[in-house]
Amino acid sequence: MSCIGFFFLTLVLAYASFSESVRGVTDTTIKIACVADQTGPIASIGIMLGEAPRNYIHYINDQGGIRGRKIKYYLEDDRYSIPTGIAAFKKLIFKDEVFAMMGPYNTGTAKALFGQIEKLKVPVVAFPCHPSLVDPLKRYLFLNGEAYDDDVGVIFEYIIKELKPKDPKMAYVTFDGESGKEVLRSVERWARLFEVKHPIHSEIVALGAMEATSQSLRIKQKGITHILIHHSAPGAAVLLRELKKFGLDIPMFASCLSCSEDTVKLAGDASKKYIGAHGYSSWYDDNPGMKKVRDITLKYCPGTEIPWRTKMYTGSWVATMTLLEGIARAGKDLTPDSCVKGLESIKNFDTQGLCGLITFSPTDHKGFSSCRLFKADPASGKLIPITDWRNPPKF
Repeated sequence: MSCIGFFFLTLVLAYASFSESVRGVTDTTIKIACVADQTGPIASIGIMLGEAPRNYIHYINDQGGIRGRKIKYYLEDDRYSIPTGIAAFKKLIFKDEVFAMMGPYNTGTAKALFGQIEKLKVPVVAFPCHPSLVDPLKRYLFLNGEAYDDDVGVIFEYIIKELKPKDPKMAYVTFDGESGKEVLRSVERWARLFEVKHPIHSEIVALGAMEATSQSLRIKQKGITHILIHHSAPGAAVLLRELKKFGLDIPMFASCLSCSEDTVKLAGDASKKYIGAHGYSSWYDDNPGMKKVRDITLKYCPGTEIPWRTKMYTGSWVATMTLLEGIARAGKDLTPDSCVKGLESIKNFDTQGLCGLITFSPTDHKGFSSCRLFKADPASGKLIPITDWRNPPKF
């Protein structure tokens, strides 16, 4: 064989080998990552989102991994900032070369990265979020659980059909961010469906705010009868304490963002009329799935039974379970497209009580829409379920 022929063949073989490589996948490892706030304004949520995958992946690796491959886990802090989140995503893809992700868990960051996720073929499983994550359908994006819009729909149905107020006047309280703006549109949409005649009064409480005096006074002046809040646990607790200070005994209903024991702890007795919606079970719930979560977590983190981990921990655990289930179904020849097909083959995936049954398809990347309503119990610090798993009503 001539030198030129040998050189040409070497190039062809080298190119073939390179073209067959898959980012983040070797014969022995698969790299996956999570992007969540660890030090910013919603770190109490983000820490739970980041810890759950670490413990579940440790458990899976101790069982031998997935088809002989061990999982390498990467966690990046986005500080709940869109520019920082985008930088974290690029670092994970181009430097760490991860295969797939849970998150980014900032709605604004996820929306900003839609094009890059599709172009770079990054399988993403996330929760909770706005339906825009998966509607219209995006090939590599999967919403593992209920969207904020589902929470709001279940809350409206509960207020209007079960509490049956005569003349409801509702206020919506949130922070200044993309997520808050999208949920406002959901609130207004559900209000129209249930024929709430008074316009929704809107208030902004900044992330990290220490008081909400002016907001509470305006709520009082407007004669508000019900509050819907989409905020962090500290933000919800600040408003609850302010309402109590001004003698306002107004029931507050929350999306899953603040449906946390942290809200009850921070607000104390002021949380007695707080009800939150969430698609995942609590750490202390009595079902087989949560027992397994507790057993595995405490094996790797002994002595950390208290304080309880939040429902965001449960949700992130399920997101990791779901992503790894899709990877396992992809078979030994793991690629972004085979992972997508693996995820799309999941039907009625049973987490044994952690949440509702999860189903994806080639035309639907939203795993489920169900949630429960939980009422704060200040005496125990727990969130007690007051409904079963419910889907929002259909338009």
